[in-house]
Amino acid sequence: MELWKKDIMDGIKEITDKITFISKYDPEGAARIEKLLGKMDYLKNGNVYRERFTNRQFMIVFAPLLEEAYVRARILETLAQNVINTIPGLSESLGIAKDRIFDHLKELMRRNIVEVTGHRERNPVFRYKAR
Repeated sequence: MELWKKDIMDGIKEITDKITFISKYDPEGAARIEKLLGKMDYLKNGNVYRERFTNRQFMIVFAPLLEEAYVRARILETLAQNVINTIPGLSESLGIAKDRIFDHLKELMRRNIVEVTGHRERNPVFRYKAR
């Protein structure tokens, strides 16, 4: 198989794997990502303003959104295990900066997926509301 075809197939598998993982913990988030992915052909053919996206332009928009949803799903996966449930603990466990963990938790609380159940020392304790 030609190298560029293998790269494309690997990229598709990575996207599919991430969406599958996201759907386990955040089905609504996965549905939004899939909906955007489904609009790729429409955007490539031109929107109502006759603007056309190239594959590269679409991926510049899509890749960060997929990655953020994937990080949120990893946070939810960790919270679901009921072992690590504070911002410092999540940060250390996942290797993600505390401020990014905090931003993701704010979004998850806004969407009513995570709640604060108390405090440990000065750190709020979070809980994943399994659906």
